[in-house]
Parts: sequence; C-alpha cells; structure tokens
Amino acid sequence: MSHAASDDLSLLAERLRLGIPLTGFDGRSIPLRDCFGQPVAPIEAARELLESGASLLEPADAGEFLTDTLARARQVENAACLDGADAFGITARVAAVFVSAAVRARVIAAQCDVSPSEINRATLSWYQLHQLQRKALFHPAITAVHPTLFA
Repeated sequence: MSHAASDDLSLLAERLRLGIPLTGFDGRSIPLRDCFGQPVAPIEAARELLESGASLLEPADAGEFLTDTLARARQVENAACLDGADAFGITARVAAVFVSAAVRARVIAAQCDVSPSEINRATLSWYQLHQLQRKALFHPAITAVHPTLFA
C-alpha cells in the first residue's frame, strides 16, 4: 500500500518531536510503518530504540536494564493517567522514558563510569538534535543557515 510522502513526513516529524529516529543505536531500522502499511505507534518505536540502546550493554546488564525501564514506564503511565493526561500526553511521557533510557544505555556502554550529569547532558542533546531535525523538515532554510547540524 502506497502512502503520500506528506503522510510519512508528518509521522517522521512526530517521531522526531518525541526523540525517536529511524535508526537505532545498533543500526537496526525503526520503521514509520509496519508490514501492513499502518503507522508504528510511537511507544512501540521508542521501545525499539530502547532495545537497540540496551543491546549495547553486556547481556546480563541489558536484561535488568530493560526490566527496570519497563517498570519505570508503567509507573509514569499510571501517574499520567491519574493526572488526567490526554492520550498524547501519556504517549509522550512513556516514550520519553524509553528514549531517555536508550540514550542512557548508549552512554553507559561507551563509558565505564558515568555521572548522572553526563547522562542528563547526553539526553538533552539528543532531544535538541531531534527537535532541530524536525524543524528542518518544515523549515528547510534552517539547514542552509546551519548545515553542519544535519551532516
């Protein structure tokens, strides 16, 4: 089933807004659509990113890391529901848990001793980069002014 490029563009923009790229940390594809042509839900895509980040850890650590992150995501989802968040708000909060954990896993895998401030900086940088990429989709003049941001 073929989809208009503008449909995929809006899906990609939404993903980038949530910090979810098209390729994981281990090189795996994080598709916009499933094999039936349906959009892959942002939480599913964020979980793929999480699994790609966790795959960089030692196998024994990766399992515990995933278990802890899934438990944290459930807590965040429950709190969001109790707070009366709408569907997008809940999705954004849960996706943020997965994306932040994926970035954390990548940083931990790259360095033995990592401070919380290093992880926070890496996570903030990750989101900023994806926000810039999202803006570039809708405002191509940004890339002309700052071409190195998207190289």
